[in-house]
Amino acid sequence: MLQKTRFAICSGIYAIFYSFCLYKNLGGATFPFFVIGTLCYIMFCTKEFSLTWKKDTTFFTVMVTLIGLSHPLTDKTFIHVFNVFFSFIILIYIALHQFAYDANWSFLKTLLNLLQTVTGAFSKIFEPFKDLLAYNKAKNSQEMTPEKAARKHTINVVLISILFTLPLLALVTALLSSADYVFKKMIVTAFSVDFLKKLFTDPVWLKVSILTFIVVLFVYGLFSYLSRFPFSSEGTKNPSYEPTGAITAGILLDIVYLIFSLIQILFLFIKNLSLPTGITYAEYARKGFFQLLFICALNLCLVLIGKSLFADNVFLKIILTVMCACTYIMTASSVIRLIMYIRCYYLSFTRVLAFWALAVITFLLTGLLIHVWTGKVNLFKFSLRVILIAYTILAFSHTDYFITEFNLSNIDKDSSFFVSEGYSDYDYILNMNCLDAAPVIERYDIAKKYKFYERNRIDKAITIRNFNVSRYIAKQLKEANK
Repeated sequence: MLQKTRFAICSGIYAIFYSFCLYKNLGGATFPFFVIGTLCYIMFCTKEFSLTWKKDTTFFTVMVTLIGLSHPLTDKTFIHVFNVFFSFIILIYIALHQFAYDANWSFLKTLLNLLQTVTGAFSKIFEPFKDLLAYNKAKNSQEMTPEKAARKHTINVVLISILFTLPLLALVTALLSSADYVFKKMIVTAFSVDFLKKLFTDPVWLKVSILTFIVVLFVYGLFSYLSRFPFSSEGTKNPSYEPTGAITAGILLDIVYLIFSLIQILFLFIKNLSLPTGITYAEYARKGFFQLLFICALNLCLVLIGKSLFADNVFLKIILTVMCACTYIMTASSVIRLIMYIRCYYLSFTRVLAFWALAVITFLLTGLLIHVWTGKVNLFKFSLRVILIAYTILAFSHTDYFITEFNLSNIDKDSSFFVSEGYSDYDYILNMNCLDAAPVIERYDIAKKYKFYERNRIDKAITIRNFNVSRYIAKQLKEANK
């Protein structure tokens, strides 16, 4: 019972801390403290339930801390949103990993158990109330000592006295209000309709209290669920589906992929063939890039399904390998198409994100290919590590700063790389970039520069909670260049 009491108190403290850090504060400096505080809370719960901190958890702990530290360094909303998303996923995974032996879990089983952890936490949201009732029941069942009986009697007398005194208190207050104008004005002001309306319709404290209460229920339910150790440590049984159907489908897909790959080699890599009349390389690149990106991601899933659901077969492995090889060619084709498009229309955050996605797909595909032939790679942990490392690099990269520098530095300059006449799309810079780009924009004479600061709400007050390095630097630059 003492363990439950400590756990409940710590959960309540954590919920208050959570609300302080994250309430209406998406991009502030409190986010890294939230991440570190949550890790400390998970460590406490691990110790409270007599579990040891696993060594391989260290990597995920370091990565989620780095993601948290990147948060106040950038003003990019995209990064802020995905920082929150990745942090929540990784923190829940760390909690699951600490309470379960998942070394033998397959990729799919790990995903399903992660989802089951979240749903299990919601299924236990009433657990604090059940534990409180159990605590009171156990307490009342104990033998009452004379001291406890006297203290309980005193508390009951006080509560009954307050209950019966309330009507008399109301009568006395009314009589005194009629006897003194100042006293009456104070009472009327304190209990006026406007006061109550302000108290209960627009209260920060009420919203924070509701958020804190919800967080208490979730985290208490989460660790109450995990402490029951609901997951089996056994791995997924080897698949026994007949591979003939997968081989047939794989051959048909590989034929199409090989033909497509040959065309990419001839058109894009060695350029022995010319494009159809009336189609420029920029149009050719733009029309095909996103389709290829989707096909690359689809092939990643197809190879995973082929390996996971069907019995081992050498011929099937060869077919999956050919599919991976074609996907590498498609990835390279996507990169070349993207570079061709950038030569005409310069750089943007979406195009940087596309490069990032292609790089992640390439690494994931390599790990999957190793798994197809050896089976020694834990696909879920490998994929999670690759995505986390790649995302952490993206989070720290200040993409808007370098995109703006890359584009503006080529204004009216002859370049062997860019085929367009010069970058003049200032609207993109002013309307799409965040305050990370402010140091670059201030170095160039751009008309209607004020729109950039207005859109990013530069006049928003900076406090301890919402302090952001990029926003602070942008404010200082704007004031210095008035």
